[in-house]
Amino acid sequence: MADALPFSPWPLDDIVAVRGKLEELAAQGRTRELIELVLELIVRVRDDNTALQVRLHNLLRQLYGQRSEKVDASQLLLLFGQLGQQVPDSAAKIVDELRQGAAEDGSDDSSGGSSTQQTVPQPDQQPRPAGGHKGRSVLPPDMPRDKQVYRVPEDQRTCTNCGDQKKTIGYETSEYLEFVPAQLRVIEQQREKVACPTCDEPGIVVAANEKVMPHGRPGPRLLAYVVVSKHDHSQPLYRQSDIFQQAGIRISDSTLGDWNAFALDVLSPIAELIGKLALSSFYINLDDTGFRVLDPKHPKGVKRGHLWGIVADQKYVSVHYSPDWKARHPAELLRDFKGFIQVDAYRGYDTETGPPEDRHLVVPEDQRLGCSMHVRRPFEQAADGGDARGAVAVAYFRKIYDVERACKEERLQPDERLQRRQEISVPVLDEFYQWVDQVHPTLVPGTPLYKATHYAQSQRVYVERCFTDGRFEIDNGAIERQFRRPKLGEKNFLFAGSDKGAERLAVAYTLLGTCRLCGVNPLEYLADVIIKLQGGWLKSRLYELLPDQWQAARQREQEAAVESAA
Repeated sequence: MADALPFSPWPLDDIVAVRGKLEELAAQGRTRELIELVLELIVRVRDDNTALQVRLHNLLRQLYGQRSEKVDASQLLLLFGQLGQQVPDSAAKIVDELRQGAAEDGSDDSSGGSSTQQTVPQPDQQPRPAGGHKGRSVLPPDMPRDKQVYRVPEDQRTCTNCGDQKKTIGYETSEYLEFVPAQLRVIEQQREKVACPTCDEPGIVVAANEKVMPHGRPGPRLLAYVVVSKHDHSQPLYRQSDIFQQAGIRISDSTLGDWNAFALDVLSPIAELIGKLALSSFYINLDDTGFRVLDPKHPKGVKRGHLWGIVADQKYVSVHYSPDWKARHPAELLRDFKGFIQVDAYRGYDTETGPPEDRHLVVPEDQRLGCSMHVRRPFEQAADGGDARGAVAVAYFRKIYDVERACKEERLQPDERLQRRQEISVPVLDEFYQWVDQVHPTLVPGTPLYKATHYAQSQRVYVERCFTDGRFEIDNGAIERQFRRPKLGEKNFLFAGSDKGAERLAVAYTLLGTCRLCGVNPLEYLADVIIKLQGGWLKSRLYELLPDQWQAARQREQEAAVESAA
């Protein structure tokens, strides 16, 4: 048999050329070569169609679908049913576990289809809360409470048997939540002036001004509210202006912008300290996201700036702005960092930087950790696009993430988590890569599954390194979750007004992200810190104003107050 004919010289849209070549082969009696050519053309059309289906599916999912990457067990079982004998034995065990779990939950159907029969709850049964929720949560005991007493009407207080007046024997108590709208209050400062009554010399002394913004009217809580509303709740300034208008006072969005900028400039030393502490950690998560920034020098008037985010020690979030996506920005950020760095596959991390005598990669090979989510995601997309083989990889990672979830629920220490990973997760990861190495050579280049296996192979060393230390996470989700607010903010207020405005965004997301990780109320924290910084707080004591330190000091004060009251 002659070698299979290449079909690349005949583009699929040039039907005349393809037809001519097929007629030529048929006329020469080269039937086998003709069949090979037709099959290759069909394969190419099929693969192109599959790739387009995946792209369309992903775009529709981004626009209308669920963003969560949680794996549905029933969908996995359905895909494995399509694969039949193609499922590796190691993945088949995971399938059996999923099927057994589905049976225990009562969702298994022996017919292989989905059952539509449902049991109607009996009237005397308490309906189970939807979604496995355990029921209504208890209202915090320290919330402000107003007690309202409802008395039985007079015409119902007489006993129908004997005619005597009924007496109170107790109360049935229930609670409900009510909303009291926020109030704007005017704080009038009367600063005392003192002078000597007997001397003619002008010796008048005036009490210090406690205003935090010398040439403005906002108090510290109002400044904190503007910052939190815009950057934590993604509320544009013009909407805040409308809210204040409804409260009875007109504050223009430009004025609110000035207040927001002032507050963030006051708070910037805290953000700078958080950045230094984050980059002195043993291990960080690093990622970036684009953000539109107004630029009159740009041909379109808007450029694509970037926010680079770091999560360190699960208590620091540090965000930095760069006007473009060039590798020199993470290189400068990581210049003196000596720990481990968890990143995605951004090509800039593989760029060499530094002086000629000390050239090194932006993210050195021996410091780099991979992201299991980025490895798993293309397989999930391939499976959604119609290639059921992607479900094999998804099943392996489901098992791995089940282990991670259990470790967090049991609150295992790093060494205990490492042991659990070595016993369960590492063998599963090895089986996954054995399957990848086996299936990759059989795939057509350019198809979604080929791209997924190729990416998995390129990231193998970095992903496996995540399982060598219990302090490492297995993915970069910690920093990706922090970028939800910037992306929602960009959708709501569209862009930053300038590079300086984008730098202030980075300050805000640094402080608010760190507050969230530490469980700190950002409104209370920012208001108190603004007061302290504007009151002449010593730079040498800046560490005390970090969110976790501020929270600890606040708790100590509350405990001391309780002890003194007792």
